[in-house]
Amino acid sequence: MDNDTRTDEPTPQPTSDGKVAEGTWGAPLVLLIPVPLIRYLSDLSTPWLVTAWVLVAIVAVLTVAGWVSVVRHGARGAKGWGTCVLLHASLVFQVTALA
Repeated sequence: MDNDTRTDEPTPQPTSDGKVAEGTWGAPLVLLIPVPLIRYLSDLSTPWLVTAWVLVAIVAVLTVAGWVSVVRHGARGAKGWGTCVLLHASLVFQVTALA
C-alpha cells in the first residue's frame, strides 16, 4: 500500500524557456517607488523613515530572490538586464539617500 502524498505537478518556471525575464525585477522596482516620495513629503519623521527602510529591506530581499532565479535558470535578453541595472541603481541611490 502506497501512501505517497506527493503530486507530480511540474515546478513553475519564470518564462516559457525557463529563463528569467524583466518581470523578475518589476516587483522590487514598483515597491521602491514610494521611498523617494516618503523622503520628500514627510521630512523624514521617524514613522515614515522606518516605513521607508522597511520598504528598502523588502526590495533588497526581492532582489536577492531575483538573483537566485537568475542563477538557477539564467537570464533572457537585454530587457531583463536593463531592468536589473535600473533596479540596482535605484536601490543603491535610495539607500544612499536614506543613510
